[in-house]
Amino acid sequence: TKLGKGHAKRVICSEFSPNGFQLATAGDDGTIKIWDLRRRRPSASIPAHTNIITELKFAHSSSSQSGEFLASSSFDGTGKIWSTRDWKLLSTLQGHEGKVMGIDILDSDSCSVVTCGYDKTLKLWK
Repeated sequence: TKLGKGHAKRVICSEFSPNGFQLATAGDDGTIKIWDLRRRRPSASIPAHTNIITELKFAHSSSSQSGEFLASSSFDGTGKIWSTRDWKLLSTLQGHEGKVMGIDILDSDSCSVVTCGYDKTLKLWK
């Protein structure tokens, strides 16, 4: 089922929200789109990165943090953490030498984040 007009360029990644009603998509245009699956249209568009977005992850645990954060990684050399309440940037994770290829959230009360880079390193952020 087509949801409507989306990204200006290719979509590289997607992630369902734990609430089951939203889908985040991202790709070549550096934008994250949040789709309302009930209404079948975008509910937010976030100018997130200056280059390709490689991965998206929502916090998915049963902890009090579940679904409150969305993490993104990009060829612009950063990982970013977004609030799902208002889609505002909470934190920028810088430290890789080059492209950040992936990101994940350790679903625990500490809500740690791991990034992996083209520089052959993994970084754990708390």
